[in-house]
Amino acid sequence: MDLLRIDSFYDSGGNLVPQLITNHGTGNVVDVINHIQEQISDRNNQNKKLNINQLRKFYDTFLKIYNNKSDEKEKKIQLLMLKANAEYSAKRLHTNRFKEFLANKIDLVISKNDTDFIKNLKALKLHLEALVAYYPKN
Repeated sequence: MDLLRIDSFYDSGGNLVPQLITNHGTGNVVDVINHIQEQISDRNNQNKKLNINQLRKFYDTFLKIYNNKSDEKEKKIQLLMLKANAEYSAKRLHTNRFKEFLANKIDLVISKNDTDFIKNLKALKLHLEALVAYYPKN
């Protein structure tokens, strides 16, 4: 099971998948953190640990997007820029696993329209909030 990628924020009943916001069960947010922080030593897929300050920076940027009064189209553009920033940071800081994690979640949100977009944006907010809460303080 790839903990960095999900197909939906919601289960078949339309409920938020609890593992996205809790430290209980298999594939929970703490398991995701451990997977993001797992270091890989081969030269082609090098990964370094993302520190809490770097994570908070991405989360704060996301919150600005979430809370601004822009329309859906503008928010999608801003989310794509956040994804691009994660790509840039991954190249500079070698935080490839976090880049994969964030790209998957942003792709899920921007692929939706109208009410599904708002619903998935809220789910991503909760997921990132839980990630920051459970992330180890360096």
